[in-house]
Amino acid sequence: MTRLIKMIFNKELIKMPRHIMQLCHHHLKLSNQMIIQSSRRYSSSQNPIKLSTKMRQTPREKPALRKRGADGSGIPLLIIPLTCVGLGIWQVRRKDWKSKLIADLEDKMARPPIPLPQNLNELNKPDNEYVRVMVKGSFDHSRELFIGPRQDHNAEKKYMGVYVVTPLKLAGRPETILVNRGHVPWKMQPHQLRQAGQVEEEVEFVGVVRVTEGKSLGASLLEEKHCYPNRDVEELAAMAQTEPVFVDADINSTVPGGPIGGQTRVQIRDEHLSYIITWFSLAAITYFIWWRTYKNPKPHKSIIAFLKKEHSRL
Repeated sequence: MTRLIKMIFNKELIKMPRHIMQLCHHHLKLSNQMIIQSSRRYSSSQNPIKLSTKMRQTPREKPALRKRGADGSGIPLLIIPLTCVGLGIWQVRRKDWKSKLIADLEDKMARPPIPLPQNLNELNKPDNEYVRVMVKGSFDHSRELFIGPRQDHNAEKKYMGVYVVTPLKLAGRPETILVNRGHVPWKMQPHQLRQAGQVEEEVEFVGVVRVTEGKSLGASLLEEKHCYPNRDVEELAAMAQTEPVFVDADINSTVPGGPIGGQTRVQIRDEHLSYIITWFSLAAITYFIWWRTYKNPKPHKSIIAFLKKEHSRL
């Protein structure tokens, strides 16, 4: 082959016969074909031939879409969002009931006061709480008790203090009940500092019936000061030796230098709106997870990685 090429460049083929020149041309053509085939095999081993978009196929390690629960195995998991929906509906009904209860209690406080019943134990029924009653009698300041710490609800600037609970001997009756006269600051807790407000004569005012709000936890620690953290009517009555009846004096009972009355507030927890939002949100989230897993799953991550790699190469 090298000799033929040298002969071509030296113009020696011109001197050759015709049949020899045809033979050389045929050998050159075969040599060129062999070189082209060899170069193609080498290039295919180094760089694979790019296929067109129509010919390209996506290799799959796993199915692109794996629809779980095709046999209905995922249906039992729907009990989770359905339970959350049920609890949300229950909280809606509870909120409606609580709103009516608060409105009923506020309506009780707006009604005209009634006389005290002959049987004072009737006032301890839960249905009678927040009922307004007419009270008449004389205070016994020697047996004062305190409930605290408490805020003054009538003051513009809230500050801590205690409620002054004083036994009241009912006029024309042998019973003695407990009366929350109102709020005083901490420093005014000793009765010696409130002599101007220690009413000795008979008084008449409107009171609001209250019932026990809970046990006096830690009351023994404050027993020496006769101060209790909660309104435990039975325990307070036992300490003051009165009937287990408790009323809050209204704002009109306030006297100069004495406790500030009218501290009654309708305090009932109404957090059902937050519960409604919580349960329905959980229902939506759990149902979306179920739907994404069993009804509309994402392609396998190997498919996504392959598509991103091919997109970057284009």
